Amino acid sequence: MKTALKLILALMIIALLIISGLYFIPPKEEVPAYAFPEEKTEDYLTNKVGWYETAERKAYQITWGAKQGLQLNYFDTLRSNLKSIPLTPIDENTYDTNGNLEDAEAVFSLTDTDSVITLQLNTSKTSFTATKKDSLYYLQKEIEYYNGDIKLSGLLLLPFQSNPSVAIVFIHGSGVSDRDNFWYMYQADYLAKKGFVVLLPDKRGCGKSMGEWHTASFNDFANDTKAAVDYLKNDTILSPKNIGVLGLSQGSWISHLVNNDGNDLSFIVDVVGSTTTPNEQLKFELKNDLKSSGTPGFIAKPLSGLIGKRVKGKRKIWWEKNGEFDPKPFMAKTSIPILKILAAEDKNVPSSICLKELDQLITENPEIPITVKTFANTGHALMNEETGWVLTAYLDYVVKWVSSNSN
Repeated sequence: MKTALKLILALMIIALLIISGLYFIPPKEEVPAYAFPEEKTEDYLTNKVGWYETAERKAYQITWGAKQGLQLNYFDTLRSNLKSIPLTPIDENTYDTNGNLEDAEAVFSLTDTDSVITLQLNTSKTSFTATKKDSLYYLQKEIEYYNGDIKLSGLLLLPFQSNPSVAIVFIHGSGVSDRDNFWYMYQADYLAKKGFVVLLPDKRGCGKSMGEWHTASFNDFANDTKAAVDYLKNDTILSPKNIGVLGLSQGSWISHLVNNDGNDLSFIVDVVGSTTTPNEQLKFELKNDLKSSGTPGFIAKPLSGLIGKRVKGKRKIWWEKNGEFDPKPFMAKTSIPILKILAAEDKNVPSSICLKELDQLITENPEIPITVKTFANTGHALMNEETGWVLTAYLDYVVKWVSSNSN
């Protein structure tokens, strides 16, 4: 018995020492490796960009990649059918898909007689021949715009209709994210096919956009988005009547700063964002992560605070700038329509707390033009359990709401 007690005591002392070390010894601050691509996109890539259709009427998108070369995408509601394949140029018409530049899995050919571009793809998982269709779905345009001295890049999707009246600028979530992130690209494609102009940027410090994301404030990100909005406003050919933003996850906090001047936007779509501060949201997320790994709830709660301190220590500058940001005061003073989307089973965002805070916000500010929609049986990524991919009901709701809230 005494031996067992000594062992338990020793383990408790070791655990206390480990916890003390975790608390008092600061973590090493991490600095992401920024690898900016060359300034110029090769001209020969431009005529390859577009939509390609097989004999079976399957449509494949070829677009500019976020770094270099091209990207091939295939969109479907079933996760198992989705395709997102990088095409790295070997020469003007041959492309690699798997990192072996000696083999060309994708070959473009142009016949002299009818100027038709044909794509032949042959990989272990995908094989087809498809012909370019110049009037399918929407045009794609790679653009550049500036926030001060910072050059930003993105992909502009332009539906085939005379005067699209609504444009939507995406705002990325946390960490590294650019146009190659298929979760964003899928949603951008869906909205463009419904007739909206969509600007899908590369987040600053990601893809072809300059700057650093790990030291940026939410105001910096909001000004990046304002620069994108200004680009659309100054496009004399496009001239959309209504410009709004769609902020996803962390981007939802930023979405409410974009309209801080009061006349920048026509609407805000806030998707799976928290009404709490980032500091509070992180505690909730870490507590759920610990509980999912088998940690008892009474231990997970205090331990999440300890781990949160270390998480924030790795991105000290970012958390000092953004950790206490509260979106509610900005929501309270808005005069433009807001769509607030939550996921009932979200393990990253405290949806039940958000709903209570929204109820209080609306009670205190009944004039706020806000629509709150919660989707059941889905989590932070808004996935459908049956298809394994993004809820069509969510995207259709966005389409309907934006259409009804645009003049």
